[in-house]
Amino acid sequence: MRETLGFTLQLLALVVVGTALLVGLFYDALRTEIAMLAVGGGMFLLGRELQRSR
Repeated sequence: MRETLGFTLQLLALVVVGTALLVGLFYDALRTEIAMLAVGGGMFLLGRELQRSR
């Protein structure tokens, strides 16, 4: 169960990071991009930690 949740969080984090890069590129919203990158990075690390702990 934890592995599936961890993988899902990592996948969603990659979507958030990709979206953040597009927001920064097309809308030139640097603060929003950085905030989204931070949230995506946190989600990715949380998912990785969930996958590791068994």
